[in-house]
Amino acid sequence: MRLSRRWLRPLIAATAILGACAPAERDYHHEILAFSTYVSVTFYAVTEEESRIALTQLEALFHDVDADWYPWTPGELQRINAAIAAGERIAVSERLASLMRAATAYEQQSQGRFNAGLGRLIELWGLHEMANPPTRIPNADELAALLQTAPGLHSLSWQGFELSSSNPELMIDLGGIAKGAILEESQILLRAIGMDNAIVNIGGDLIVIGRARGRAARIGIRSPLSDTPLARVVINDGESVITSGSYERFVEIDGTRYTHILNPISGLPVAHTVSVTVVDDDPVLADAAATALMVGGAGEFDMLVEALNLEYALLIEAGGDTRLTPGMRERLQWIDQP
Repeated sequence: MRLSRRWLRPLIAATAILGACAPAERDYHHEILAFSTYVSVTFYAVTEEESRIALTQLEALFHDVDADWYPWTPGELQRINAAIAAGERIAVSERLASLMRAATAYEQQSQGRFNAGLGRLIELWGLHEMANPPTRIPNADELAALLQTAPGLHSLSWQGFELSSSNPELMIDLGGIAKGAILEESQILLRAIGMDNAIVNIGGDLIVIGRARGRAARIGIRSPLSDTPLARVVINDGESVITSGSYERFVEIDGTRYTHILNPISGLPVAHTVSVTVVDDDPVLADAAATALMVGGAGEFDMLVEALNLEYALLIEAGGDTRLTPGMRERLQWIDQP
């Protein structure tokens, strides 16, 4: 599901990377600290000025999103959640409304395996403050009480760009879809200012724009079990690679590791699946799908692949077994096949 692009127009309208002369071109690599991770950006065959302008535009985009899309710091999403808790209607920006509507659609298509309304469940587990990890796990009564409220974006009601919710316990957290949305907007921005060959990588999730030096990008997939190269896949212009894994963020309580990916149905951290990789030309879909497949696991792999219309997906179970779509099986070049 493509996000609305109109909000980006004011940002890019004043910039055109076109020159009367032809300064020296080369590749430029940048790293930006954003979204509590490093964003790696590579521009291919551009001038220094083109690279500088594009980087400035991306930094502005990342700053805006970082401030407004995280539910536990002051910003638009925090204000929206406060209004929902108070039973009030609130106006929402066009770009955030577009993302919420996409998240709602994926919640429905995945039969709730993707759910962007689990903020209170994340708080209950103490996973929202990784710098101050929890020291206890929620008990069964706490989990049951919260799950009984059935939090989810299905409870949202829209009037234009104003929303309300019938469920005051709903707390929106877009972490399971935000990286894909940021990659989508990065691609829109860069293409609009004439950057036709680039890779934007947000903590391992990336999008490929054009071709690096005339060649398609070869992207490595690491094994979540051994942290060694597992496979390679050729990524074409406009495609994204999104990986969701239980090894990415976790806490240890009394010697047991708990992942940050929670099952919306049981309320428990996912344990049966360690990694899902999805390749798609819609990074928002790829991000939501990777999360849904992590939750559904091997038992629901076929159902979710069909429901979300996925062509390229790889799932690795905790025991090392794999599930692949036929398309991914054909594209993947194994280095160390499980």
